Amino acid sequence: MFFYGIEQVFLNETMDTTAARGYTTIAFIVSMLIFDIPTGIFADKIGRKKSMLAACGFSAISLLVLGISSNLTVYILGIVLFGMYVALVNGSSQALLYDWLAEQNKTKLYAKYQGSIYAMFLIGATVANAASGFIANEWGLRSNYFLSIIPASILACVVILGITEPTFHKKQDQAWFSHLTDVVNEIRNHRAIILYSVRFTMALILIATIGEFGQIYALTFGISTVLLGVFWSITSIFAASGRALAHRVQNYPRAFLAVTCVALGAFAITENRLGIGLFWIAYGLIEALANIAETEIQHATSSAIRATTFSVISFAGNAIAIPVVLLYTHFYTVNGIFITNKILLGICIVVLLVSILVPVRQSKHSDTT
Repeated sequence: MFFYGIEQVFLNETMDTTAARGYTTIAFIVSMLIFDIPTGIFADKIGRKKSMLAACGFSAISLLVLGISSNLTVYILGIVLFGMYVALVNGSSQALLYDWLAEQNKTKLYAKYQGSIYAMFLIGATVANAASGFIANEWGLRSNYFLSIIPASILACVVILGITEPTFHKKQDQAWFSHLTDVVNEIRNHRAIILYSVRFTMALILIATIGEFGQIYALTFGISTVLLGVFWSITSIFAASGRALAHRVQNYPRAFLAVTCVALGAFAITENRLGIGLFWIAYGLIEALANIAETEIQHATSSAIRATTFSVISFAGNAIAIPVVLLYTHFYTVNGIFITNKILLGICIVVLLVSILVPVRQSKHSDTT
């Protein structure tokens, strides 16, 4: 995504409110809230490959709308369409990978493979973010959005067309409501799913707040447009490292959570340029936390409802994230970024520490449906 590294500069120059970042983040979360469950059911019942192909179309349309926008209303429309794209991919790609591994009796490698796949995406993001500032300076900020259509929509579609959907997944003929009821029962009856959903939600909230406002945090120290792209590319490297290495700490969830809480606390109390380095470390740990939680959720979920289950969990996480982002935006506009980070991170640290105390049996990585 060539646009993401310079998005805050685009918002600063084309929107007439300092709260544009908050509004766009909320619009994205709301769109996920609306589309997550329907697209998850679509992926389980119609097919994960078809879901991802539809995502490519929404990706192209959303990037076009974002690139031509000149006011916040149009930009938010583009963000909503972008949310539809993410919702169509969310759950379907992970479920497709897990079922493919299940066919090979290799589900215990899911954390490694999923982390590596997401890391590859982030490496691509690193290159795009590093180039984003130079592209903007040479051809204008809008060109970043239009160039993103080539890899994110066109090339992605070509790759997806070459995928063969696993036969391990059997599409269900039951009614959509009954399908959703099975998902709710599965979540309710598995403590591991509930616990790791809490951790996944914390990671989601942190990414939607300190992550989304990370560019504002960096701009506080007076960096240029080109350096902002470099800053975000380095963020992507740390995020990729967190995803790629998450499987190595998968069996030590409590120790990993303790380290994550310490890193978040150190970032929260730092108000100088050292905070940028701590931001990178914290961001990488947050991505690893999300990967670990997602892996345990996949292990505990049956194939027939795998994409829908993840979508329901994502739906719940986004429902919680919306008021959090609203409050974060309010505190940011009134008190600034540093105080706001202290308040949010303090709450998240408490929740994560409490989750350490909850005993749960580690998954045995079953390959059954």
